[in-house]
Amino acid sequence: MVPKGWKKTHLKCVISGAIKNGYSPLPASTTTGYWVLSLGALTDHGINPLEIKPVVVDEKVKQALLSGGDFLVSRSNTPNKVGRSIRFKNEVQNCSYPDLMMRFCIDTTKADPDFIEIKLKSTEVRQYYKSCAAGSSSSMVKINKAVVENTPLLLPSFPEQKKIAKILSTWDKAISTTEQLLANSQQQKKALMQQLLIGKKRLLDSNGVRFSGEWKAQRIGSLLKEVKRPVQWDDDSEYHLLSVKRRSEGVVLREILKGSDILTKKMNTALAGDFLISKMQVVHGATGLVTEEFNKCHISDSYIALRPKDDEKIDIAFFSWFSKQKIMYHKAFLCSYGVHIEKMTFNFNMFVKEKVIIPATLEEQQKIAAVLSTADQEITALQQKLDALKQEKKALMQQLLTGKRRVKVEEVA
Repeated sequence: MVPKGWKKTHLKCVISGAIKNGYSPLPASTTTGYWVLSLGALTDHGINPLEIKPVVVDEKVKQALLSGGDFLVSRSNTPNKVGRSIRFKNEVQNCSYPDLMMRFCIDTTKADPDFIEIKLKSTEVRQYYKSCAAGSSSSMVKINKAVVENTPLLLPSFPEQKKIAKILSTWDKAISTTEQLLANSQQQKKALMQQLLIGKKRLLDSNGVRFSGEWKAQRIGSLLKEVKRPVQWDDDSEYHLLSVKRRSEGVVLREILKGSDILTKKMNTALAGDFLISKMQVVHGATGLVTEEFNKCHISDSYIALRPKDDEKIDIAFFSWFSKQKIMYHKAFLCSYGVHIEKMTFNFNMFVKEKVIIPATLEEQQKIAAVLSTADQEITALQQKLDALKQEKKALMQQLLTGKRRVKVEEVA
């Protein structure tokens, strides 16, 4: 059903002039002042500045220069990216587009460019391009001019187009603001880690006095011990299996399996406060702290669980943060052997002989861990807010672009 006041049409009915393929020029080894977009330049959030390359200047490059307001569509790409579109907003001067893309302009007397920009990013249009693409389903596929010209559009009246675009633009601004806040928080956390974990910046103790005194070098083996809690196996029981992500991204629940479905019967119980090391992935930063959420879950024998030897000497939360540093990645690498980095074997006995330079007092360790955990919580909250905003916008976009939800527009006298 076509909503009242809306009409079915095609992209070719609202464009100005013809759709044009781009030109792929010779790459330049140095900056020439002229640029071309690479295949990965078109993203769902605009142009990726890292995918713009300098080119050798010729007449064809100049003929392919983009102007503000031009639309670009990826005509050759992977199945999930073919038909990806953006509106060029003069992000780069003297920028051209390659033969892998098509360019067109919207006739502003026939449609609102802001609305068309949103429409071309919709699930329906992207699915249309994907269904029309020719080529291998697992590699590069192509769409032609006829496909783009016949892009189906369901258009409301001009005032309603503008109102919808304005509403969704407000959501975009909220999303953009939250993304910036998230990026700032992530940068601040990174800076805090770099300063706090090497003693470059010292915090205040419980009396408001700044911590002082030299940090001490201590063997890891003098601070931590391995613990094993073997599981009494039962094929009828369910086991919540944990995994540790690379790049210090923490402990996660991998899957829940019945005992009879698990081939390796060697399993241990993990408790909150365990520091886990993946023997197979430690060179990639696969270490993390078990939180209360995963208390009494299970780990295979390919994981090492560590606890403090003396709770007065090391705070395990601090050690978890300390382990996120590059120097700890390097120590893990030095304590591993093998030809290929993906198949290296971790030597735990060598690792515990390595030394770490840490605060002499437990209080300073705990203060550092608390500050970094607070920064992490702020990032998590912002990420959740961002995810919610994107999901809400997606749902609203689906309703507004199909006419399921109508907006009020001022009547023209």
